[in-house]
Amino acid sequence: MIFKSNYYYYIQLLLLCFLLSSCQTPKYSKVTNITDTSDFLPEVQYTISENFNPKKLSCIAIGKITDASEESDYKSLDKVLLIRHAIYGHLSPKNYQDVELHKVASVMNSSADHNVILDSLNCDALLEGTITEFRNNFYVAFSSTNVGLSLSLKDKNNKVLWKASHTAVSRAGSIPFSPIGLATGLFSASSNTEDEVAFQMIDTVVRRLLKTLPETKDVAIKDQLKFAVIPNSKSSKVLVKINEKKDETPEVLFAQGYYGKAIDKINLLLKSKPNDHKILFLKGRSQLMLNQFESASSTFLDALAIESKSDYFNGLGFAYSKLKQIDMSLAAYNKSISLDNKNSYAYFHSGLLLENSGNFKKASEYFYSSGTSAILKNDFTRANNAKDALKRLSKSDFSVKEKSDKLIKLIKDFTEDKDKDFKLLKVKTSGD
Repeated sequence: MIFKSNYYYYIQLLLLCFLLSSCQTPKYSKVTNITDTSDFLPEVQYTISENFNPKKLSCIAIGKITDASEESDYKSLDKVLLIRHAIYGHLSPKNYQDVELHKVASVMNSSADHNVILDSLNCDALLEGTITEFRNNFYVAFSSTNVGLSLSLKDKNNKVLWKASHTAVSRAGSIPFSPIGLATGLFSASSNTEDEVAFQMIDTVVRRLLKTLPETKDVAIKDQLKFAVIPNSKSSKVLVKINEKKDETPEVLFAQGYYGKAIDKINLLLKSKPNDHKILFLKGRSQLMLNQFESASSTFLDALAIESKSDYFNGLGFAYSKLKQIDMSLAAYNKSISLDNKNSYAYFHSGLLLENSGNFKKASEYFYSSGTSAILKNDFTRANNAKDALKRLSKSDFSVKEKSDKLIKLIKDFTEDKDKDFKLLKVKTSGD
């Protein structure tokens, strides 16, 4: 009886420790070599090369993510796609310019060579990773959702500049002291197995890892213009599991970076559906990716003749900007804003054009509107881009500083980090 009592007490204590550990903020450890970390005590391990000089990096592209996790759990989720999108979102506050994921996919379709990929993207470093764990453990009244990830940043010489590893864990349930306790614990533990919890752990593990990546300082307008993204549509933001799609739809082909094939497929569809403005918009976006700007502008005008939508005017504005028709580009963006006054894309790209032409005051107004609109739509990538632009303008026009400070505060309020105990140490670089 004493043995059973002690054993039961031990199990209770162990479960209690597991539940308490799920509430802990992780320990951040700068190490020489990354080792396997314990799920019990959360830890983020990272290494930074002495040769890492953030001032020499302006662009980071998100490269290959390998899935080395068990395939039995979360079969319905495209883990690699979800991780890539999470990295893309959390990389923006570091002030590096990033490259659209489908553009990277297009280059990677042609070559797997590290240097070829970076040269083709005109980028400085490639961020790659491995999903080490993606599972749920369920024990009647207790469950644990684990998402583990390792990331590494390599320069054009294929040298590792930074590396980090962590497993984010969500634990739920209770110790079943009574039938009611068993029921409530079972409900809590079952809820912890849902896909939404996995999404949260993806966000958590990526956020914690990228927190240890040193950020660069100022973002130049030439970089923001150079890596300006093509317009998106609201529907195309839905994450689809493209790897398991058997039908080569235009949307799938575009997401995989096969722009020419997407256009060919769209042209066939237009023969039977000539008034399908949605696929016309996708055709225009594909043409933009192939630098066919004249053709793209014509396609967007065709789409607008059928349906007047802010997304289509965004596409037209982008095409005109690439053709150096600045007045027409601004007119298209302003028409887009008149249809959607929370259009952060049109505000931001108008701001870039105005800044580049020397109209700093008007540009700052557009950047601020872009930032606030992006926050309202939870688009913190664009909000951070607008923040960078305002910080840049505030150095030449002090009146802009108030807008810059307000936007910085808004972004901080909406993205307040729970792991407040971590500060990245200053990186010693050969360039300092």
